This record gives sequence, C-alpha cells and structure tokens, in this order.
Amino acid sequence: MMRSTALLFATLAGPVFAGPADVIEQQILPSFGAFSQATAALHDAAVADCQPAAVIPAYNAAFDAWLAVGHLRIGPTEEGALHVAFWPDDRGFTPKTLNGLIAAQDPVIDTPATMETLSIAAKGLFALDMMLFDPAFNTYTADSYSCRLVIAITENLAIEAAEQEAAWRSDFAPILLGEVPNADGRTLTEREAFQTLYTQIVSGVENNKIQRVDRPLGTFDRPRARRAEAWRSERSLQNILVSTDAMVREAQLLMGADLPLTLEWQAAMHKAAAKIDDPTFADIEADSGAWLKLQIVGEQIDYVKSAIEVEIGSVLGIEAGFNSSDGD
Repeated sequence: MMRSTALLFATLAGPVFAGPADVIEQQILPSFGAFSQATAALHDAAVADCQPAAVIPAYNAAFDAWLAVGHLRIGPTEEGALHVAFWPDDRGFTPKTLNGLIAAQDPVIDTPATMETLSIAAKGLFALDMMLFDPAFNTYTADSYSCRLVIAITENLAIEAAEQEAAWRSDFAPILLGEVPNADGRTLTEREAFQTLYTQIVSGVENNKIQRVDRPLGTFDRPRARRAEAWRSERSLQNILVSTDAMVREAQLLMGADLPLTLEWQAAMHKAAAKIDDPTFADIEADSGAWLKLQIVGEQIDYVKSAIEVEIGSVLGIEAGFNSSDGD
C-alpha cells in the first residue's frame, strides 16, 4: 500500500495516468493477437481432422486465450464478445439451434458469408463446447454434416477473432490512447482512459464471482451445478482462475505497481481452488462440503476485487463506472 501511495505522489508530480498505454501495449493487444493465432490454429486443426479428440487440444488453447480479453466489454468487444462466447444460455438456444441445423442439413454453414448470418447460438466457443463434448452431438463421423459444422464454427470464430484484433489495433486502442477522437469527436484524457480500463477490471472480477461462481452455487439447499460455465469440457474452475489472473495482471500494469494486497488475495483464491475436487462443480449438488469450498473461492474473488478497489481506486480517488456486462 505504501508503494501505491508513493506512486500516486510521483504520478501527480509528472505525467498523469500513464498506465493505460502499458495495459494496451503489453496486455490487451498481445492477448488479442494470441487469441487470433489460437483460433486460426483451432480452425487448421478442425480442417485436418474434425473429430473431437483431434480438435479438443486446440479448442482449450483458444478458450484460454479468450479468457485474457473476454472481460473487455468496450469498443469492438462490447457486442463482439457474444459472437465468441454466448453464455449464459439458460433457454438452451445453442442445442436447439445446432439440432435444427443438423436435422435440416442446412447448407447455410458452407460459406463464411452465410455462416455469419446465423444466430450467435450456433457460433463461438460454446457451440464448439457442445459439438466436441456433449454425447448428443460428439459422435459424428468425418464425412458427416456435423463435421462440416465444426469446421464452419471454427472458421467463423477465427474470422471473428482476427476482426476483433484488427479493430482493437487500428481503431479502439488509438482512441483509448488519446491519439484519435472517439465517435463523439472528443479525445479521451489519460484519466478517462484509466477509469475506462479500471472499470473493465473491477466489473470483470465482479462478474467472475456472479456468473462463474454464484450461478452454479445457487443456494445451499438448491445448488445448480449445470449452470457452471463450460462444465462439459471440465473448464469451469479453470476459467475462473485464468480469467481472474489475467485481470490481476492488467490491474498491475494499469497502476504500475505490484499491488501486494491484491496478490495476497489472488494467492488465497488459488489456495482455495486447489481444494476443489471436481472442476465441473458437479459434486456441489450432493456434497455440502464441496459447495462450501466453491463458496470460499467466490469469497476470495470478492476480496481480490476489494483489494483492487483499495490499491487503485481509493489511492487515485476514482470509482468504477458502468460496464456493459453488468446485469447480464
């Protein structure tokens, strides 16, 4: 905390809010580049062999890459994020849409242009999650429509990732850096860019708790394990950790400090997560101890958020603003 306070006085004496450039250049843009590369590799893997066992490693790599930027709901990813990760899907639109395409053998998937016209429920990581891991979908053969569908989904995802990377690099990063005016014709100040990125971090960590922990927890008397994110691919716990870790790194770059309190609670989150036996959280429905272990992970995420607010927001006298993922 003393180091953060010292940084504040040093900042006030010189250039103000220099952190946004570090976040954008060292974290955000490289992460979008890695996501674009990972989805291109995923598409290549599906073209070479569309069978689930051959595609799954590249799928997991692409999902991990997405988690480094998936909390950013501004600029190109304010709406584009749903084309990558349509979740939660409480009404089951994804299985319904996929079943409809397969039953009709719909040729809409055969070109990128027509594939783009489909609902987001038939696109992105969660459509692939179902095609690769759900027994109702993943027994297809190499000469089947489902094989073509998997290839089409990966191609669409690779195109989307490349477009998001390009849009961040050429359009939105320069706006955040104050190099070009925004859509309103106004140039952002460093403080405004700082607060924008700070809001994304705080809201993203909070959303991790609300969506990825509280949804499957439900209540002690009525857990809802099947509400966990990516439970079919056994990524539920991994997604929480990878995403939170990415936002902590972003917070450090933004502040230009180690953030010792934040790191302490991040370590506590990992320690609590290591005690969870089932990465899908399925055991919380029959084991009250498992439920409590997941609840503790959620508490540590809350503490991570509070620590970021103390070590960045309180020190610099700023608050998080509205984030487009709030209330999802």
